[in-house]
Amino acid sequence: MLGRTLILIIDSDPDARARISDLLSANGSDTTEADNGLTGLRQFFNLHPDVVIVDLEVSEMSGWTVIKRIRELSDTPIMVTSSEATNEDVSRTLELDVDAFLARPFEGRDLIERLNAIQNKASDSDEGRWVYQRNGLTVDLRSCDVFVHGSPVQLTGTEYRLLTYLIDRRGWVLSHDQILSHVWGSDYAGDRNQVKLYVSYLRKKIENDPRRPEMILTKRGLGYSFAA
Repeated sequence: MLGRTLILIIDSDPDARARISDLLSANGSDTTEADNGLTGLRQFFNLHPDVVIVDLEVSEMSGWTVIKRIRELSDTPIMVTSSEATNEDVSRTLELDVDAFLARPFEGRDLIERLNAIQNKASDSDEGRWVYQRNGLTVDLRSCDVFVHGSPVQLTGTEYRLLTYLIDRRGWVLSHDQILSHVWGSDYAGDRNQVKLYVSYLRKKIENDPRRPEMILTKRGLGYSFAA
């Protein structure tokens, strides 16, 4: 039995998604689904699943691109499925630190066995995947607790969403519009000054010197970046 884990299934074939989801649910796991690569990547950053299953032939954003984007920021276990992969493709999955490859069609027991092996391998490093630590800042993504130099810090819901969004994409330059869309929602009608205001709130709570930030960096004319 896989136990209570959240597994993200990224696959453009609705029948395949349903079959995989049914198999995982029968083995005690929760699942969430995406029918294209772009939606799958968004769900990954929003939901923080325990495992990702991605089909290489997924639409809109290729499976390869999804894997690369995830690996830029996370070591969450990834299983790849494909009905068309070549030997070179299998070798490429190893280069991208994919945890398992499963050729289609496959038996349900093979899927469960591979996932059990992935989870056993990942169990020792689970803490590192869910707790971010740098420059005295600690963020536990499971409990939503935030500490600065060991002392708890109280954040509002908006401040916490902004902080975790920046951490998830650390090293990337994020525009005001990107931040507004993700943190406040795509339908939010506010202006860019809202982002500037909440960045200042966060800096006062997590930076050693808010006037000389070391974590939330301003990229003039572009937006903000969280130090990698």
